Amino acid sequence: MRRTLKTPKEKLETKITKLVSENNAITKTRNSVKVGTDTLFSYSETFIEYSRKRYYPTKIDNIVEEDFVVYFPLTNENLSLLSSNISNPPKGAKLAIDLFRKYGYANVSKIIIGAQENTINGNSVSVTKQFYDTVTNINKEESKDKAVRFQNRIQPFLQSSFNIRTTTQSVNRDYSLLLEEIIASGQVSQQDIMSLTNNLEIGNNINVVVERQIVKQADWLIEKIEEILDEGKLTIPKAKDLGNTHFGFPKSSVKGPEHLMEKILTKYGKYILFGVPVLLNTDKYVVNANGLPRSQFDLILINHLSDVEVVELKRPDTTVLDYDENRNKFYASKDLSIAVSQAERYISAVYKDNDEDYRINNQKIKDFLNSQIGGSMRVDICRPKALIILGSYMTIAQDYYSLEDETRRRISKDDYSTNYLQAYKELKEAYKNIHILTYSELIDNAKTRLLTDEE
Repeated sequence: MRRTLKTPKEKLETKITKLVSENNAITKTRNSVKVGTDTLFSYSETFIEYSRKRYYPTKIDNIVEEDFVVYFPLTNENLSLLSSNISNPPKGAKLAIDLFRKYGYANVSKIIIGAQENTINGNSVSVTKQFYDTVTNINKEESKDKAVRFQNRIQPFLQSSFNIRTTTQSVNRDYSLLLEEIIASGQVSQQDIMSLTNNLEIGNNINVVVERQIVKQADWLIEKIEEILDEGKLTIPKAKDLGNTHFGFPKSSVKGPEHLMEKILTKYGKYILFGVPVLLNTDKYVVNANGLPRSQFDLILINHLSDVEVVELKRPDTTVLDYDENRNKFYASKDLSIAVSQAERYISAVYKDNDEDYRINNQKIKDFLNSQIGGSMRVDICRPKALIILGSYMTIAQDYYSLEDETRRRISKDDYSTNYLQAYKELKEAYKNIHILTYSELIDNAKTRLLTDEE
């Protein structure tokens, strides 16, 4: 099952442990790192803040005081910005703060790196990771360029005076960085960029561009879904906020947690999560002749064999298994039982395509699907299946510590976990033509497919 992922703070503490073990002068307190009585940096679950003190063990006066502090919001992405020796902030921090001081903000004494947006507020400047990377990359390139220009210009004097022969060197330009500079200049339009991409030759280069964009979006989507799963219990307001913050959905368009996942999977799930050529959200009822609701498909997938799989989505925070504490038995939760019943009806609805009672948008199911595909392929319904997606690795069963005291005295946490995982595996194999997945498994499958494609 899912490996427990380290939090950013846990990853930082691993770095701190290594730092302390390699230098006896450095000590760690509860949430800070010191040399003697001087605090180098403090940290919490959400940030790491470097003080004005810098530690240089090879100098006689090994503590140097700067005139600014450096603050990093603690995220996995921002951890990559820290130096390999985390006792001091990365050198790029001084480079960035000096840049602002040079151009009219001499009183800046704090820089926040890896912020959500670029802002200046009083004596504090916030820069995004993208801006910080751009500044440091330009500095690296210009430093190399300066060294090469010096060597090329001095080369004739070395040869004439000392008969020392050297070869002329050149700098390999980072053209992607140059393109960013061009875009930032505001001198090109979107049409110019489109014209440029249209002129790329078909072949390896353009394939790399497309593949990198696909991988970038896949990583982003997986990360955002994991953040939703990590939220735990979801309320309707929280689902609306998450949909708006992470995906830009208007809050009024999100009805609740289940509907949020439906919107996400409809918009982004076809290739990245499901890996199918066709994904449809009918958003319609399948009704009988009297107009009464019979079934509602959340999503319909059409695989590469032109067969159909109907998808029933439930909340990402719902429990998959319920537990009878008296009998020490796990069984399908109410939400899962309802989903299984709905899935059975969906499969029957697809099987009964010739039954006039079953309609989508006043069309037979097969005719409706073919009308949506647009002639690119024909639906051949031979083995329709259903896929139920609900819960996560954290909600396969109720939390051990929520059980009654008497129950926890009878069964250990490890035995409880082993039993519910086994029960879940058995339940997944119990239904014919119905596949059960948690949202965690869905994104793990996507990660595996993505890794295989990259290799």
